[in-house]
Amino acid sequence: MSDVIILKIMRPPHSIHPSASVEESAKELSSQGSEALLIKQAEEYTGIFTKTDLIRLLEKNIDPAEVAVSTIMSKPVLSLDAKTTVDEARQKMMEKNIRHYAVTQNKKIVGLISIKDLNA
Repeated sequence: MSDVIILKIMRPPHSIHPSASVEESAKELSSQGSEALLIKQAEEYTGIFTKTDLIRLLEKNIDPAEVAVSTIMSKPVLSLDAKTTVDEARQKMMEKNIRHYAVTQNKKIVGLISIKDLNA
């Protein structure tokens, strides 16, 4: 699978508005069966929310219903070109110690890729 490009294994991008609560965002993650959501306002992706972000918030005993996802999202959205190979993507994730990248094609986000996708 090392020469497979990430376009072939990426997941469709799911998004939520930055004003949504962390609780709403967590429910969206669950309903999509995903570990990450892009934060999108108008036509612009402004950040990414992951299960790790949720866990960090809960560890602080903060009510996820009271916090907008925009306050805990990671930004900016990091991306890899759709033609990136699985091995190259895995290496980038290890170098930067992150688990998710947006996938771009013609400079437009077309999907999401996670370390789990790369190791499947």
